[in-house]
Amino acid sequence: MRRWLFFLMVCLLLTGCGAETDDGDDTGWEEYQQSQEESVTEETKTLPADFTLAYHKDHTLDPIACGEGIQQDVASLLYEPLFCLDEKFEPQNVLCESYTVSADRCIYTLTIRDGVLFSDGSELTAGDVAATLRRAMESQRYAYRLRKVAGIQSSNRNRTVTVTLQSPSSVFVSLLDIPVVKNGTEQQMVPTGTGPYLFVTASDGSQLIRNAEWWQQKSLPVDKILLVHAKDEDTAAHLFSSDRVELLTVDPAGGHSPSNGHYREVERPTAQMHYVGFNTTGGVFADSTVRAAFSAGIQRRVLVDAFLSNHAAAAWLPISPLSDLYPEGYDTPYDHEKTPAAFAEALNALVLPEGSAKELVFLVNGDNSFHRNNAEFIAEKLTVGGWTITVRALPWTEYLLALEQRDFDLYYAEVRLTADWDLSDLIGTEGVLNYGKYSSLWMDMMMQDFAQTAERNTVAGRFADYFVKEMPLAPICFRNFTVLTHTDVVEAMSCAPGSTFYQMENWTINLAK
Repeated sequence: MRRWLFFLMVCLLLTGCGAETDDGDDTGWEEYQQSQEESVTEETKTLPADFTLAYHKDHTLDPIACGEGIQQDVASLLYEPLFCLDEKFEPQNVLCESYTVSADRCIYTLTIRDGVLFSDGSELTAGDVAATLRRAMESQRYAYRLRKVAGIQSSNRNRTVTVTLQSPSSVFVSLLDIPVVKNGTEQQMVPTGTGPYLFVTASDGSQLIRNAEWWQQKSLPVDKILLVHAKDEDTAAHLFSSDRVELLTVDPAGGHSPSNGHYREVERPTAQMHYVGFNTTGGVFADSTVRAAFSAGIQRRVLVDAFLSNHAAAAWLPISPLSDLYPEGYDTPYDHEKTPAAFAEALNALVLPEGSAKELVFLVNGDNSFHRNNAEFIAEKLTVGGWTITVRALPWTEYLLALEQRDFDLYYAEVRLTADWDLSDLIGTEGVLNYGKYSSLWMDMMMQDFAQTAERNTVAGRFADYFVKEMPLAPICFRNFTVLTHTDVVEAMSCAPGSTFYQMENWTINLAK
């Protein structure tokens, strides 16, 4: 419990510090893009002789243990999950052939595909899958999403893995995009996998070569991928800028983007949501009408365009707009005259104690310039009707302490949601990230129904109606990672949540002849 709770607070609530921009200057990204354009010459870039990726040669490629970034990109070519998420966050079968769910939706029985071979020629077993899932339950990367797993059993004879949950779920398989490795090889720097490529060390360095045992036998755009060492993300960005690697996945808020070069961008969606939370235990935001009016006053598209350079999707609900579960009709238009006035009217309609100060404290992590700039923009636009919104930017540890002590009226945050869109920790009565202490028995019941009902689209509409009425928090956007490739090298590239090389069999990689 303590392991995943600590990880949730430190790594789930806010995903670290943002990239460096001019404080308070919403033109930072425009200047950056202009400098990029000015650096481009009329010369035609020569196609590379080989397709090359960056990786850290001294770090493990075990997908359960390695971190985000270049290691995960390389690992995704060596290992496969039970399910992958498509462009709409829907799970698609990979190593799991089929599954059944008990009537109470607490027991999932997964049937593993027959005839799948690891790259060493041995057969994938249910025991390998169960061992991977048990390790994932103890890992920093996957412990949170598997926190409700009560037990895992396997039968190699029946090729089944049985997962028992502590509480019902109709969409548990959406959490199983977890790469599987051969049991007993996890301590190796490169464990054995079932993916389309295998890792080899040749006289000219490390590389990935086509896995002749790959069960899918789909076409691949290249038979060989060279690997070059990068000690960190900044080094990887430099290698990309100097044309030594041909693909790089970057977090636009992470400060590791290349400084120059000819490249194109493809967005890779995530479930990382920016939002504004409210102190609902007292003050003006105890009133749902005020919360709803504040949410309507956020210029989401401006924030996405100006401060996130379109590397995000504006959202009015705590579900990615890419998902089919995101109901239509909730993307309310912004009216520059009426919308701020409606917030002022809601504030001034409250009956407050005589002499109450009309000042609201907006808490934000000052170490993250993206969050700080967004909070300052929101505060500026919604300082109306004689009320003042003061942004209080604190270092990360002080920010966390202020959240726990509820020393705020509002706060700006970012959370990595799971693909089942479980919001119980954010707005549930007992939620560990419910810093504003929002509480509604009806909302708890709605979320439970949303998690357990098979017909989620119908329930999603009812949940959305109640959410916009209560507005326990104000979603802003779901941000993306960006996959960079050099101009003319990669064609027909597509990405999906958590997958840079999604449907790679459809790619074309152009190399010098």
